[in-house]
Amino acid sequence: MNWIASLVIALALSIPAAFLLLGLRIAWGGMHPYRWSLLETRAFEAERTPDLLAQYDAWEKTAYVVTSPHGYGLKTYYVPCEDPAQGKNRKFAVIAHGFSYTHLGSIKYAAMMKDLGYHVVFYDERYHGESGGKTCTLGGMEQDDLRAVVDDTFARFGPDLFLGCVGESMGAVTALLEQADDPRIRFVISDCAFATLHGQFRHLVKRVRYIPLWPSLPLGEWIFRRATHVDPASVRPIDAVARANAPILFIHGEGDRYVPTADATLLYEACRSPKALWIAGNGARHAESFRKNRKEYVETVHRFMAEHVSDR
Repeated sequence: MNWIASLVIALALSIPAAFLLLGLRIAWGGMHPYRWSLLETRAFEAERTPDLLAQYDAWEKTAYVVTSPHGYGLKTYYVPCEDPAQGKNRKFAVIAHGFSYTHLGSIKYAAMMKDLGYHVVFYDERYHGESGGKTCTLGGMEQDDLRAVVDDTFARFGPDLFLGCVGESMGAVTALLEQADDPRIRFVISDCAFATLHGQFRHLVKRVRYIPLWPSLPLGEWIFRRATHVDPASVRPIDAVARANAPILFIHGEGDRYVPTADATLLYEACRSPKALWIAGNGARHAESFRKNRKEYVETVHRFMAEHVSDR
């Protein structure tokens, strides 16, 4: 009987430990994703859109560091776009890149906004690229950082700017969250944002067959909250767009399995400001809408800006 009792005790101890480890894996994946370096992301962009990388290299750029309210530096870049026909150009676009990437993922959006006559400001988000920050928080503290970059842009270039935000994946989540609280943001272009962080965690856990949702997901979110001081339940772009005043363009790839395409529809339906929704075809997966549908992507953005955004 002693071995039976020992087995029962071992199981009683090991099962909670196993669930705790599974929860830690969930939290760790959000807090500490693999971070692609600048060299790696440059190689990716050279392979995917070499013409845009060549443009980026040719652009006049000013690099500087914006201080986050959380105490670290955000490596930031300013790319001017002077349009002689407009005289003094006061139009700015701030661009936030996606999860695990760097500001080099913003090149495609920067090129579009420059074509539309906008100065561009883009940056490495916290815990990514050359910026500081001990963890990624998937929009929670990133919203504060975006506000710091917007604050700096107005302080640096003047109070009379017409400014919008463009974001991809986590960067889109960040832009959607910030626009609800910041009337200075006059439009948002959101590419493949999730509707809620809890829903995103749930979706990713369900994709892994051997991880049960309960109690792994609650444990994972508890660990994430304790480690980052950001409650996943509070990161809800779907609530932010319900309070939107700025026009918002929602873009999502039809083949996105990382962030469900249905999230774009949920966000679009919840939005109360002028809005547009485009589901990109050609099997576009996560953050592939531009690469798989470049001409239509640019046309969609130009049409949205012409129909919904007044920069006067």
